[in-house]
Amino acid sequence: MTSESPTSWIWADEARGGVKGARLKPAEGLFDWVDQPGCVCSDAIASQTIMDFREKGPLETPPADVLEEMRGAIRAAPSIDSPRGRG
Repeated sequence: MTSESPTSWIWADEARGGVKGARLKPAEGLFDWVDQPGCVCSDAIASQTIMDFREKGPLETPPADVLEEMRGAIRAAPSIDSPRGRG
């Protein structure tokens, strides 16, 4: 097991019987949100800055354990919106 944080997540979409997901793009300071992901293509339905994620919360509703992993990943990854990523 590595100590690196994950940068992509998928979870069951109980309401629609499919899956939803998110990808963290630390270099751009963005989360891409996907609906029914099938590949690591550019299938994002929306993008959200890390700063917006921190201030307003996620655009989707991942399960609590996934949300905590996402928060851990942005703490661990330097980005344009984080103090660790600034010059």
